[in-house]
Amino acid sequence: MHNLARFGYLLYQLTLRDLKARYKQTFLGVLWVFGRPLIELGVYAVVFGAFLRAPTNGVPYPLFAFTGVVLWSYVAGGLSRGTRSVGAHAALVAHTPFPKATLPLAAQGGALFDTLLAAALLGVLLVVRGGAPSLAALWVVPILVLLIAIVTGLTLICCTLNVFYHDFGYLVDVGVRVWLLLTPVAYAASVVPAQYRVLYDFNPLVALFEGARSALLSGAAPDPTRLVYPLVVGVGLVAVGAVLFRYAEPFFAESV
Repeated sequence: MHNLARFGYLLYQLTLRDLKARYKQTFLGVLWVFGRPLIELGVYAVVFGAFLRAPTNGVPYPLFAFTGVVLWSYVAGGLSRGTRSVGAHAALVAHTPFPKATLPLAAQGGALFDTLLAAALLGVLLVVRGGAPSLAALWVVPILVLLIAIVTGLTLICCTLNVFYHDFGYLVDVGVRVWLLLTPVAYAASVVPAQYRVLYDFNPLVALFEGARSALLSGAAPDPTRLVYPLVVGVGLVAVGAVLFRYAEPFFAESV
């Protein structure tokens, strides 16, 4: 229990340090938490909303897209920063004995903090649009837990590989951009032709993003059976990532 408490304290301190370092000496400071998704939303609103007129199931496009942008901000931020977290603290890793897993987990914590603040703005917009959300909105909690599991597992795997192959982070950056296009962030999954839906649904984020939109924007609970696949993927990725990270951790100091 004592070791768990020390781990939690260290994780808290590293997360706080990550947040302070990111917003230190910036003009808008923590307001960039809202600035980034709003800028992305503006681009999507023009391209997908105005030009391509993407279907939104009757929901105003800015609100439809912002829901996806908020969720995606955690995926992109957590995975990109988490992948480089060990290498970014090379001196600390090489000379200080401590649980190295706190580094990628702290990156996840920072990304989650940003996402929750942006989600608060989304909540205000939802209330302004149509009053108090329905009980179906509570489905966002298990959906977010599954999203955290998937991203955390991937981060542990990618972080480990990036320690030994320093250019792996660039591959992750490219992968994140491709993953964005294959995820219903700025468009509805219904636009995907039927013959490609089976392949498209192999992306576990499809069910999570569509489920979150259903719960928040339509007031309808998502189909629980659709969440089984993301659950299996999330548990599998966390298990593989934890084992791989723990096996490779003793070799980090000589490789960073």
